[in-house]
Amino acid sequence: MQNFDKATQETYIDMGYEEEEEIATPYMEMYFIELPKFIKKNPEAKTKLEQWLWLLAGEEEKIEMAKKENEEVKKAVEVLDMMSMDPKERERCESIAMYEFFRQDAERIKFEKGLKQGREEGRQEGKEEGKQEGKIEKQKEIAKKMLKIGVDIEIIEKATELTKEEIEKLNNQSKK
Repeated sequence: MQNFDKATQETYIDMGYEEEEEIATPYMEMYFIELPKFIKKNPEAKTKLEQWLWLLAGEEEKIEMAKKENEEVKKAVEVLDMMSMDPKERERCESIAMYEFFRQDAERIKFEKGLKQGREEGRQEGKEEGKQEGKIEKQKEIAKKMLKIGVDIEIIEKATELTKEEIEKLNNQSKK
């Protein structure tokens, strides 16, 4: 939902009408503004209403100020600029915009595909590492059992494919 500036007592102008018994809607405000008087008063483009009025008045300096302050005004100016172009220039701009849209969409698709592929490769690598770690742990368990029954370290080395240092480390740990 859009946030609108609340009318303050200072900006309310009593037109002499009878006050309504109830508000028609809290989301709509009505303003009756004479642009020549607004331009003569020359307010800054601080409020959203002033920013839109300067867009209607067409004073470039104030429009630039409004574009910096209000993203909606900026978008409106871009649309107005495009609409005021000759048909060939507008078609060229639309083509550029469509190209940029499709390029960004293609990049997004490539990124998502790469992300999916990377995750799958990561899972596969994780499975392989897990299998390898499991194999090493199993070999260590076998080596520990063989050490307990007094099998020679060289035989354990050949049977488990563990290094002599690893087997000696296991032997030292089991003695503690």
